This record gives sequence, C-alpha cells and structure tokens, in this order.
Amino acid sequence: MSETEEPSYERKVLYGNKYFEVVSCTWKKGDHSPLHSHHFSQCYTLVEDGIFENLTDSGFKREIQTFEKDQIFITPPAANHSIRCISLSGQTLHVYVPKIAESPRSNRFKPISAETLRETLDISLSNEGVRWEQLLLSLKNIENHSVNTDTPFFMNQLFSGVLPEMLASEDVIARARTTMATFESSPAFSLVEAEVVKELVQLIGWEKGEGIGVPGGSAANFMAIHCARHRKFPEFKTKGMGAQKMNLFLSEEAHYSFKKGCAALGLGTDALITVKCDSKGRMNLDDLQIKIQQCLAKGSIPLMVAATAGTTVYGAFDPIEELAKICHQHSIWLHVDGAWGGPALFSNSARALLRGIEKADSFTFDAHKLLGANLTCSFFLTSDTRVLLEANDVSGADYLFHNNGGAIDRGRMSWQCGRRADALSFWTLWKSQGREGIGEFIDRLLEVQKQTVQWIQKQDRLELKASPDFLNICVAVTPPKGLALQEDWSIQVRTRLRENNQVMVNYSKDSNGLPFLRLVLANPRITFETIRQILEWALEVDSGS
Repeated sequence: MSETEEPSYERKVLYGNKYFEVVSCTWKKGDHSPLHSHHFSQCYTLVEDGIFENLTDSGFKREIQTFEKDQIFITPPAANHSIRCISLSGQTLHVYVPKIAESPRSNRFKPISAETLRETLDISLSNEGVRWEQLLLSLKNIENHSVNTDTPFFMNQLFSGVLPEMLASEDVIARARTTMATFESSPAFSLVEAEVVKELVQLIGWEKGEGIGVPGGSAANFMAIHCARHRKFPEFKTKGMGAQKMNLFLSEEAHYSFKKGCAALGLGTDALITVKCDSKGRMNLDDLQIKIQQCLAKGSIPLMVAATAGTTVYGAFDPIEELAKICHQHSIWLHVDGAWGGPALFSNSARALLRGIEKADSFTFDAHKLLGANLTCSFFLTSDTRVLLEANDVSGADYLFHNNGGAIDRGRMSWQCGRRADALSFWTLWKSQGREGIGEFIDRLLEVQKQTVQWIQKQDRLELKASPDFLNICVAVTPPKGLALQEDWSIQVRTRLRENNQVMVNYSKDSNGLPFLRLVLANPRITFETIRQILEWALEVDSGS
C-alpha cells in the first residue's frame, strides 16, 4: 500500500465542529485508507460490522492488529495509521477529538521579528482575566506561531519529532503535578526513575551505580564536576575550596556547559584545559598526556577528563577506553558526556563507539534528544553509589525528608527540591519499544546516514566535511555554475531554505572558518528520501530565487 494512494472507501461526516468530529465509513473487501496522520487529534474507531486490519505507525515502530464487530481501537495523537477491510464488507464509526486539522501543519520555519510577533500575539497581561474561550484562542495562536519541531524537516537542534508515547506520558506528569523531592509525594514516579537508572547502569556495564534525573545535559555535566570534586576533596563541601587549583581536560569539540559549570562551581573558567582533536574530531591522547604533565608541573590537581560521546557538530566519539587508562594512571575522574551519543548503548551497530564506557566514573544521558522524550529528560549516572548522596545531602530539611521505610528521597541526591517526574517520559518510550526496539530505531537511522553519505559523494556541488560515525552529516554546498565562489554560500542556502519554509537546518564552520550545513538525523520519520529532498532543495538555491 502506498502512502500517497487515495482512499477507496465511502466516508460521510455525521457531525462536526471545532471540538470533535464523527465520521461513518462504508467499506468493501480490499478497501483501505492510505497511511495518514490525525496530527494531534485522537481517533476512536468502532467496528460496527466486518473485519479490519489496522496498521499503527508511532514513529519508532509499526504494529498491525485485527479488529472485528463491536471492537474499538484508538489511534493516539501524533501517530500515523492505515485501515484495510479484510471482510466482504464493513462499517466503521470514527470519533476525532479534536476535529482533524483540514490541512497538515505547515513547517513554520520562516523567520519573524520579535516586534512583529509581539504585535501578532495577544501576550499582554493585565489586571483583568479573560474568558476560557479567549484563553484557548490565545494559546492556539502561540502554538501556531511556534517553530514546528514535529516534522523531519526540522533539524536545527539535536532533537526532532513528537511521539505518541511522549504525549501520553506528559499528560500523566501534568495531571499528577507532584515533585520528585520525596518518596512520600511521588512514590510511583520515584520507583520509575530508579528503574530507569538501574537499567541504564546495566547498559553501561557497571556492576553497581546510581543516578538522578536532571534538567538537561548541561545540568548533568555540572553534576559531574561537582561529584568529581567531592570525591577528591570531600572537605570542600563544608569548608569551601580555598586556594586549591584544579584542572579539567576536554576536547576542542566538547560542549560549552563545562565552561559554565566551572564558572558556577567556583573553579573558574581558566580551570578548563582544551585538548586538541584528530581529523575526526576525537580527543588527541598524546596532547592530553602533555597537558596533564603541564598541570602537575604547576602544582595543580588534574580533577577530571570530560570525554564526549557524540560531539555537537560532527558527532565524534572520544576514545573512552584509552582515556580510561590515562585517567586510572593519574587518579583522574573520567566523565563521558553522552547527551547526544549515549543512546548508542542500545544499538548493535553503534555500541562499539562507546567501547570502554564501563570504565568511566560518570555519564550524561539525554533521552529528549535522539530518543524523543519530552524536553527535558536527562540523567546523571555514576558508578560511585555513594557520591550523589554525600555530595548533595545537607541538614535543615527534616520538615521534608522523613523515614520512608528504606526508600531514599531522591531530592537528597539532587541540587533541586521541586522537580518534575520527567523520567516517566523516557520510561514510557522504553516500556513501549523495549531495549531491542530502541536499538533497531537507531540502526535504521544509521542506514539512512550510510545511504546519504554515498549519495553526497556522487554530487559535484556537495562536499562531505567529515566521514560520520554517528547521525550527524556535515556537508558544504558550493554555488551553481555561473556564480562566483562565495565562502558563505552554505549560510545563504540555509537562510533561503528557512525563508521558503522548507527546512530548518543549522550550520557550523570548519577549522578554516568555512561554513557548512549540519544535518541531524533524529526524527523517527526521517528517510533517505527526506535527506535527499533537503539537499536537492539546497542545490536549487541560486542568487535570485
């Protein structure tokens, strides 16, 4: 069945308004609907007569189920589905809540100034409130003027797509409206987070470990510095740092959050020592050894090596196993920032990129990037089962933390008190797909990457900036024949694609300052055809279009 085929059944709207719609469908054997989306509407389908096959595509996987007379099936928001009649005839009744949008959501990438947007949106606040209907209109207007991150043509950041599981879990989190500070306030959510942490620890390969949900990968990297410092100098928790100098080592391609972490934690940004990278963007081991020796010669303490598993631009993975040997030799805490590349843990084909991860002391894992959990859903994980509690627990909170019969109040292991139950979002995805399903999803995207690289290499005006190991494709576009060579052409292409509401893709610059496009394969509905279409549009850009 083609996703572009026209439906062959009879469809009749029985009732409809902007809040819901009721539709009756009459079928003959073999009639089917093309694979389609209800966008953010939920569809309830009653089989009034006949036998039907329903294919549901949630983004990560496809399921086919058979339904007979008087049975009801639900197509969740953000999912695609297709129905086929397999009996001689059939009748179905469909209720859509809310009414399906008459046309698919536009990409909504075109830039708009803050001044224009402020005039368009009704965002002013006043002493008097508004009616519920007016409030809903204002909210809808805000949504309609937001960037559409659901489409596979959004790859400006390291996340893309809206999954049914994410929407379902978000409803539960919002309705429960509780805090992860104490087991007493959130017993079920506390166990959910502990279960996710336990399974991630096992995936990493640690015999024992601990972890905590944090508000983003940057916060996880902050926590890594904090825990490494506490393990080396536990007295700093009460006495402060004094004049002791410490250094952190990270690659040229590492995330900027470590600089913010050093500033916020009192180490100072000068504590960061930048290590050179090789041609693939991985930390250079020889340069690291030199920088550590220089640190020791100055009487400073080498506190941490911050490796990256999936750099922001190139998607490079630092050589973790080799770094672990160096860290062990000098008693240095080894942290791995896996905010982007951490999901390689689930993949049969990409797991090798994390070789040696079980020898690391701590790990940053974001579920809201590649794996589509709600923003934000991140975890700080460590093989040291005591350090989180020791570094973060303080006195003065007896009014909040009580004896819970052996259950630990997870707020004692965190900087935060009030904290959303964001772990449920990733738990829901993992529960739905299973470990194997998540791995198959990543492997499928890696196949798209391979196809794309092969196609790029055959195009005269496309230059692959690095041979990718993961799901980042960095490619420069050169001007068409007849136009003078322009060093910023890739930026011009990026701007034009956004102005045309076609694609929202980001760019970066190589070591020579020359820009290129960074394509990020994160959306679960990305195919090779998606990427080829984007690059064909890029090649069509000229100076006057």
